[in-house]
Amino acid sequence: MSHEHPVAMSPCINCGRPFMYDPERVVSVLIDAETGWYPEPGRRHHAVREPACHFCVRAANVERRKRGLPLGYEGDTYTDLMRRLARGEW
Repeated sequence: MSHEHPVAMSPCINCGRPFMYDPERVVSVLIDAETGWYPEPGRRHHAVREPACHFCVRAANVERRKRGLPLGYEGDTYTDLMRRLARGEW
């Protein structure tokens, strides 16, 4: 029995390449809707979440690892979607 999961497609906030993802699980970046930049602390109420593709998340994690910073989530966000696509579950 397959479970219904939403699938979305939009450009990555970083590289601009369109990609498919599960909107409930995708890695996203907080962006000020008016400026297009990361929001200042007092402007978080203007912010929206924009999705980032697997390639950009992995590249960012390489840089974060070099700097000793905590890693962004990679998890099964993208692999689960690809597995479902391969099985024709959506």
